[in-house]
Amino acid sequence: MLCSRSISKIHVASVLILVVLSSSFQCTVRAQKSLDQVVVLYDASHRQQFAPDDADQGLKLMLDMVNVSTRYVVKVNNDDPLNDTTLSGVDVLILASPDKSNEFTDVEVRGIAELLHNGSSLFVLGDPSIDQNSTYWNDFEFQDLGENIAINRLLDALNITGARYSINHTIVGDDEYWWGDTMFDYEHALNTSSPSIIRLDSSTWDTTHPIFKDINEIITMTSTLKPMNTTGAIAKGYDTSFAQYRRGPNTFANISFPNMSLTEFAERPLSYSAINGTFPPWLAAFKINRSRIVMSGSTIMFSARELDLPEDDARSDEKWFYQGDNRFLFMNILDWLSEEFIETPTATTYMLVLSAGMILVGVVYYIAQKKRR
Repeated sequence: MLCSRSISKIHVASVLILVVLSSSFQCTVRAQKSLDQVVVLYDASHRQQFAPDDADQGLKLMLDMVNVSTRYVVKVNNDDPLNDTTLSGVDVLILASPDKSNEFTDVEVRGIAELLHNGSSLFVLGDPSIDQNSTYWNDFEFQDLGENIAINRLLDALNITGARYSINHTIVGDDEYWWGDTMFDYEHALNTSSPSIIRLDSSTWDTTHPIFKDINEIITMTSTLKPMNTTGAIAKGYDTSFAQYRRGPNTFANISFPNMSLTEFAERPLSYSAINGTFPPWLAAFKINRSRIVMSGSTIMFSARELDLPEDDARSDEKWFYQGDNRFLFMNILDWLSEEFIETPTATTYMLVLSAGMILVGVVYYIAQKKRR
């Protein structure tokens, strides 16, 4: 009997030692069953101003940064319509500043609607309008920057309620224009002669939102969203910020008169989209059922284009991509849009199985010993 008890103690001690040793072993844990990356599709089939393969003027630097991450794989759609076939397997669709001359077809609307129905995400980016004083004006393709009507019409077709890009429909002679606005701020501009190039700090955004994690400074040139109190708006201008539409093909409304009254605003609602004290929003993030959507008023702030500053400004040859935390903001946006697509690797399951196995062995051993007695 004494010998049997000694053997039992030895067995118990052996099991305990085995548990301790097993818990200290390292093992490889798989993040996903398929180990698939998040598929990001950049659409370049709607005459976007920013080419995905242009490292000097376009979005190549930004998309390369995304692609380098082990989390994402970036694909570019150059020619195909955004139908069920093109969008198959896409987790995040990026639509950046599409031109009004190449709007989304009914087939594409249905394809994007199905994408959202399946729980994938949508990242849409507009742009501000520019006038003939801009350093970009010599670039013919940039003269119609800010034609955000294509995105607004897409959102309407998708029956997505809420934010829209602020747009002025203007008729000049026999021509019709749908110009987006531009946000200005003399007190927070990088250069007083270019009040549309604005430095924003954390007082202008929702610091609790994951998109702004570790973001301290943003340099932007942006259009604004309407309505001013739009649900999901997470970034706005200052109380000194205001926004204006283009007055004609070449010029803005009276840019030198930002401090207009509400009465003056009511008399000329198509000349100004936001006045002082309204904190015009430029970035919104919201959920619709299982999908997530982000709307940005600026594509150019993530591009490799040089800043729209006078030539005598030493910063005029700097690229938007490297300004402030711009590029990190883009990455944070993608992280939020794909937050539920990849589970964090964990060894919890493996340890639970191991622990359950040890307990089962112990129970079987205990029952066996009871029967012997």
